[in-house]
Amino acid sequence: MKNALFGAAAMAATLYAYPATAQSWSPAQTEVWQAVSNHWANHVEGSDWHEVMTADSYGWGGSALLPRSRDQFAASARVFGAEGKILHYELNPLAITARDDVAVVHYMAMITEEDHKGEREFNVERCSDVMVRESGGWKFLGWGCADMSDDD
Repeated sequence: MKNALFGAAAMAATLYAYPATAQSWSPAQTEVWQAVSNHWANHVEGSDWHEVMTADSYGWGGSALLPRSRDQFAASARVFGAEGKILHYELNPLAITARDDVAVVHYMAMITEEDHKGEREFNVERCSDVMVRESGGWKFLGWGCADMSDDD
C-alpha cells in the first residue's frame, strides 16, 4: 500500500510538470478530449461502454490478457455487469493528436472503486485511445490501458 501511495504521488507530480495544458490545445484537441471525458462520465460504471465503440473496435484494459471486440465487451457486460462501483475517478490528459476524423488521446486515469467483494482499491492506468468521428460524434476505435498501480 505504501508503494502504491508513493507511486500515485510520483505520477501526480509528473503530470503536474507535464507541458500539455488545455490552454494550449486546438479546438479539435479540445473537442476530442471533451468527448473522451463525457464518455467516461456517462459510462464509468462499465456495463455499457460498447455504446461508444465503433462496430469494428478492439481494445483492452489494464489487466486484460487479450484485446476484446465491441461485441465481446457487450456480451461480458450482459453476463457480469459492472466490474465494481466507482467511488471517484480523475482523468489527466497528456497528449492529443487530432487530424480530420481521427484522434489519438494519451492520458492517465486514477480510479478509486469498491470491488465485488466490497473492498476499496485504487488504480492508476496509463491509457491510449484511438477515436474516430462517426455519426456526428467521437467513438472509440481502439484503446489500451496499462495498469500502473503497484499492489505491494
